[in-house]
Order: sequence, then C-alpha cells, then structure tokens
Amino acid sequence: MNNDEPFKLDVLFGSLDKFSSYLVPVGIFLAVLMVIIGGYIWISSAGNPEKVKQAQGTLTWAIIGLVFITIAVLLINLVIKTISDL
Repeated sequence: MNNDEPFKLDVLFGSLDKFSSYLVPVGIFLAVLMVIIGGYIWISSAGNPEKVKQAQGTLTWAIIGLVFITIAVLLINLVIKTISDL
C-alpha cells in the first residue's frame, strides 16, 4: 500500500473477518470445554458443597462466555453489513 493512498474500509473488514474466523472457533471450543469440565466437577462432587459451588461458577462463566462470543460475532457482522451497504 502506498502511503499516499487513503486507508480503505475493505482492508479493515477483511482483517476483522480473518481475525474472527480464527478466534471465534477457539473461543467456542474453550467455552464448550469449560462446560464439560464444570459438568464433570459437579458429577464428581459427591454432594460436597464447595465442589458444587465451584462447578456452578464454572458453568455460569462458560455460558456467559458463549453468549458474549455470539453477541460479538453478531455485532461485528451487523456493523460490517451496515457500513458496506452505504
């Protein structure tokens, strides 16, 4: 890119798309893994209140992470679509 040329939005959108195509699957994988780990902790807690509380916290934060990832992807796609339609 020549320094005399203005920055183009398609370069930014391409970078965002490439970045999200790598990061989103990793985030979803980690969140699902944490749901599995939280479920395992809960099952293996044998009624221990501390372990149950730990499992509930793990499950809660994993689900919050999944919701956050979903909202972030939807917002990025909405912004890209809205700006590219202008």
